[in-house]
Amino acid sequence: MIPSFRYAYRKARSWHGSVPASIVAGVRYSLTGDSGYFKSHGGWRMSRLHRGSDVEE
Repeated sequence: MIPSFRYAYRKARSWHGSVPASIVAGVRYSLTGDSGYFKSHGGWRMSRLHRGSDVEE
């Protein structure tokens, strides 16, 4: 659970997501395998992380 949270949090932060949005994305990803959509790239884009997909949105 912790490694998946860390992965999602770091990925969201690397896409310039805010700290609160990255924390929420990390928690949701570690619990459900899907972060849901969150603002990234300085607020210019909506991104999503989910398990079992090679495509990053």
